Amino acid sequence: MGQTSDTLAADIPGSKTKYALSPVTERVAKIREKYRTTRPCICTARYRIVTEFYRENPQLQGILKRARNFQNICEKLPVLVNEDEVIVGWQAGRYRACALYPEISFGWFLDELAAGTIPKRDVDPYDIDEKDAEYVLGTGDFWRKECLSAKVDEYIPPGYFDAAGSGATYFSAKNTCTSPVGHFVANFEKALHRGFGAIKAEARAKMDEMEGVLFGDSVEKYNFYRAVTIVCDGMIALSKRYARECARLAQAENDPARKKELGEMADCLNRIMENPCRTYHDALQCMFLYQIGLCLDGQQHGISFGRVDQYLGSYYEADIAAGRITHEKAQ
Repeated sequence: MGQTSDTLAADIPGSKTKYALSPVTERVAKIREKYRTTRPCICTARYRIVTEFYRENPQLQGILKRARNFQNICEKLPVLVNEDEVIVGWQAGRYRACALYPEISFGWFLDELAAGTIPKRDVDPYDIDEKDAEYVLGTGDFWRKECLSAKVDEYIPPGYFDAAGSGATYFSAKNTCTSPVGHFVANFEKALHRGFGAIKAEARAKMDEMEGVLFGDSVEKYNFYRAVTIVCDGMIALSKRYARECARLAQAENDPARKKELGEMADCLNRIMENPCRTYHDALQCMFLYQIGLCLDGQQHGISFGRVDQYLGSYYEADIAAGRITHEKAQ
């Protein structure tokens, strides 16, 4: 960590070593303050894309539908690059906005939206544009039976209802899948060191081995690998779309320092996801955009970055040693 006269010494319990924490840079403080003082809102960009896709593709089911839906989101979701950002990626088309996941569970949201209570919540209030609310309410009934929660309800064993709502079970008798449980850490290290291009090629090779000899559970395996290739294409497309947006902003930028920065961001985003990361900047951006991809796919809670020091540390140390980055720039 950076050593300055303003560093704060921190004792680690059980250790004689003192670590010095660098002060927050002016840029990071500015971004943090903007986030904390911006009232959150609801963005319907993802909702509109998913609703259109599900309506137009009733022939798709299961894992291929989910994969195609994800790819479609990656290809159409607005790409947002905010002032002062160096690492980019959002689930929505507006700053500090949340996305909607109607394919998981939606009845509870429609009821609350119709009641007009979401902006008035004591905890976690969200603003929503009037026209966006009208669109969601006008299309929402489609999801009451199409969402995963409604479909799971139909397959609950009758004996389960004796225990549902007793306090001993998490699920109730209806709306049993309001949010799929996450609590996992993705294989960020593989994405950083190999890239989604190599992962796609690995899945494609598995498909090639199986084609012509499909029987038993091999069909499910084949479609799993097929879905992997589709998801990889989606992640690569999302990254390259952000690269094009950074390049566009760089061309219009008058400040030389920011213009250079946006150009570096475009170069990074145009290469990562498909290829192995070269630098700390590459690795951090790849990690974050991968996380955004996980969040765009499903409304899972507990999706963690895990031990970022274990898979980002080597990139940081190499850049510092080579003089490619400073401690402040890394922050």
